[in-house]
Amino acid sequence: MPAIEGICPKTLRINVPLPDARGPWRGKLKTGSIRSISLEQCKTPERDQGVLMVDRRSFLSTAAASAVALGSGASHLHGQAHARAPRKLRVGAMNVGEYTFWGIWGDILSAKGKFGGSLFNMEVTHCWDINPKLAREFAAKHNCVAVDKYDGMIGKVDGIAFGGLYEVPWQHLLAKPYVEARVPTYLSRPFSYRLRDIDFILNLAAKHSTPLIATSVQEHYYQASYLKDRLKNVGTIKSVSGIGWSDEYPAHFHIQWFILKALGYDVDKVSVLTDDERKCTYLQETMLFKGRDGQPPFLAGLQAVTDVHYLQLSVFGDKGKEEVTMDRSPDPLETHYFYFAPQLLDIQRTFEGHNYQSFDAIRKKTQVFLAGYYSHLEKNGSLVSVDSVPADWSPRHFKPGWIDESMLKS
Repeated sequence: MPAIEGICPKTLRINVPLPDARGPWRGKLKTGSIRSISLEQCKTPERDQGVLMVDRRSFLSTAAASAVALGSGASHLHGQAHARAPRKLRVGAMNVGEYTFWGIWGDILSAKGKFGGSLFNMEVTHCWDINPKLAREFAAKHNCVAVDKYDGMIGKVDGIAFGGLYEVPWQHLLAKPYVEARVPTYLSRPFSYRLRDIDFILNLAAKHSTPLIATSVQEHYYQASYLKDRLKNVGTIKSVSGIGWSDEYPAHFHIQWFILKALGYDVDKVSVLTDDERKCTYLQETMLFKGRDGQPPFLAGLQAVTDVHYLQLSVFGDKGKEEVTMDRSPDPLETHYFYFAPQLLDIQRTFEGHNYQSFDAIRKKTQVFLAGYYSHLEKNGSLVSVDSVPADWSPRHFKPGWIDESMLKS
């Protein structure tokens, strides 16, 4: 595997039982042995305006370094039990004002919330927003402390979670001081608007062994694991079709990343056809999956629908069909629990030191997402290779200038 750029030479020594040699370490670690893992010295990275410039494949080895060091698991149902802290985990809420999940998360985690008490071993103790007034309002509602500066929660919280959409283009810089301080971090969807930026924060997390999670809610639903397990029943996959609620391409990542969780992350090409990715009347995405282990390449087609919060996915093969469907409950309380509790549980596990998925998977999700944008904005909706998106290319932002970059530390 290539070295991780920007990481100083050091050795991680761990004592961990290895039941088998599967995964990214296949053929490199002996079963049941105690290993010493060294990160080789890398070349000096370039810097541009305080942003680390990295080889876009450089963090592929973080799957091994971070997963072994942090006890990575693909699901909250796996991995060794973690001893509970004598107190609840202190959570810092980032970007609590506009277009944010914190309106829902706050209700679930707060003792004053809709469930009459927190359902988890964590509580919101601090918050920040680019709009101080909205931060103070959130703090008053959820009995936490609003801080004046975006990095003002370091040393005060056990983890931070970004909740908004508008700050995503600057999220890697907002998260930088926390990741450097080894504060476990949740990155808000869609994680990054440039490959260079997601590479920067992933390499930084690998360098400091900081637990990091970057997901959308639907990746955590059991239906993804259920469908993945049932794929053996369809034989050779011939086609995949699905529909999901979305009236904009950024929100379309919900079903997009659900499909990747079920079918795998090795996508070759992506196409997006829409009239306007920011507010569409129609939207179709096509993903060409790579072939593997006797499975030829196949297409997955996704149609966006509006006015109904629904997800349906069908996989057709030469031996049969498998299908999953999901919809919201008419009871808002049930919907809040079903939709958001699984993700919050995995965020909590990340704050306890367990990575939810490999950094390689996070990058591939971002790459597929940006390739769809690139297809629509630059290639008139044609299929484009996910590897063809330039590292510095960015789609247009919902709120240009939302963050004043002069406030960000280099």
